[in-house]
Amino acid sequence: MGSPAWQARIDLDGSVEGSGFLVSERTVLTCAHVVRDAERADVVFPGAPGLGPVPARVSMRGSWAGGPHDTGDIAVLELGRPVGLPPARFGELDSPHGPEPRRLVSYGFPAGYGVEGVQSELRVTSRQLINDEWSQLEFWKGYGQEPAHGFSGAAVVLEATGGVVGMVSAHDPVTRNGRMIPAQVLARHWPRLADLIPTPGYPTEDKRLLRELVARVPAPALVHPVDRLLRSAVGRLGIQPPSQTVAGLWEAVWYLLSEAPPLPHSQPLAELAVRLADAVADLDGGLSGELRAWARTHRTRSSTAAPATRPSGPARPAAERRWSPILVEIKRSGADRNALLVEVSAFRDGNRRLVGEKRMTKAHVREWVLERIDEAFGEIDTEGRELIAFAVPRGWLNQPVDQWRRRKGNRAPLGCQSPVVVMDHDRRASEQLQYKLRKMWEALDGQSRSEIHRIPCETSQRPERLSVQLQDVYGPVGFARAPKTLRDRDLHAAALDAPAPIVLWPRTGCSDGTHCSGGCSGGRFLDSLAQQLSALPPSELPQRVFELRKQAFLHEGAEPHWAADLSLVWEDPRWFPEVRPLYHSPVG
Repeated sequence: MGSPAWQARIDLDGSVEGSGFLVSERTVLTCAHVVRDAERADVVFPGAPGLGPVPARVSMRGSWAGGPHDTGDIAVLELGRPVGLPPARFGELDSPHGPEPRRLVSYGFPAGYGVEGVQSELRVTSRQLINDEWSQLEFWKGYGQEPAHGFSGAAVVLEATGGVVGMVSAHDPVTRNGRMIPAQVLARHWPRLADLIPTPGYPTEDKRLLRELVARVPAPALVHPVDRLLRSAVGRLGIQPPSQTVAGLWEAVWYLLSEAPPLPHSQPLAELAVRLADAVADLDGGLSGELRAWARTHRTRSSTAAPATRPSGPARPAAERRWSPILVEIKRSGADRNALLVEVSAFRDGNRRLVGEKRMTKAHVREWVLERIDEAFGEIDTEGRELIAFAVPRGWLNQPVDQWRRRKGNRAPLGCQSPVVVMDHDRRASEQLQYKLRKMWEALDGQSRSEIHRIPCETSQRPERLSVQLQDVYGPVGFARAPKTLRDRDLHAAALDAPAPIVLWPRTGCSDGTHCSGGCSGGRFLDSLAQQLSALPPSELPQRVFELRKQAFLHEGAEPHWAADLSLVWEDPRWFPEVRPLYHSPVG
């Protein structure tokens, strides 16, 4: 293998103390116990004897406190001058392991070899780490040069490739085994090292920028433990969280960098960055924006170049409208009876991308959601027509979310800017109802019309009978009355549980109660609905309702436009797929 010039010897006051290795033009890595409490040391490069001793200062020490079992036994030395030598190159994180043992080489300066040094042939005992910190080293052939005193701080190199995989940190004279701090653990203690370690799917510049952004996150922003933040970011993706509690924010970021390479349908670091952006928004709006921008850029780079896919299912009609969905989920939070958990996501190529998630009271939902919807437009596929869907508790289904407006900027109602539909959050959580909805849409795909199944004001049908009847209705269900009374809420619930994929009603419908004879505003609403929608295929209804809402907004007649308070439940689960989970960590 030769003797790479980046291998170094560390001297204190003229005495050999250990080894080290050059990782950048002026930076040398070694063990903290090699330099102990010294502020300065001399670094000698045996492969470049003309350099002589190069003075260096200790710029960083790990958490090592002086004991043989302390973790964080790492120190960084900054050279007083550039040495003009090519630095060490790090290998793949998993490269020390394989079906067969892999030969590792280390270069140290034990007693008797303090000038020229000596090599030791080694191998890693197993993938398992000791105390989540060290790999055990043993002789390659059962005998040879022990990685004794003088090897501490030496690079452990995979002989086949020349890539550094760790650093020697200890030696047991009884067992004659050594210990190595793997590169993955070194970067956990010294974040800058992550820039030099190969991490598939994460370019160096992406890692550097994210590392700098994370370092700026103010401690007060982390109101929840970092471990909880990490698990919330990866839980929905099905990525296995670390077995031990993650204490620091960088540790969480590095876990994902090293253990979870991005996939077309899964970018866990983007999920974490978005959650961090939400956490710091109130304290540092600029940093929040930079974190969101990082997540957006990372997702774009990680996406495959393959053409966008359509939702799963049978072949769709050639004239089918293609949607680019934005999903707003509002659900009750267990943290406080008045709190809501609000999440905004965008879908691109069938993959879900988190845009924002936050707990808040109802008073703050509207403005926050509208801001996140604006950001979501940067994530969706521009080839499709945007579709904004609100998945809300049943008690919220009659809320006029299509009429939400910003306090600043564009004051037009949301439903006059984009197609807006609502979905029942409880129904989305039911695997049975989602299955039935997918089967219904397979039939609806072949329909060119949308005949309205009318539920008039004067209906005397019991909710359970209505639910059974609607199981055989493949098309929109139109109610003349809003779900305001107990009976009307039960009837609406029966339609949702059937499950009816499309439900429409006026938020201000007939108010005559059970005595209505049918010639009321609710009846006229159903007549207009049939006239405007029946000739269209079901997939076109969100677009047509969008056009009707614009007409109603621009209407200047003495009487309100019949569609002024039109609510639309339109749920095709194929446009809103859940993230496909990874049941095992992608690495190791």
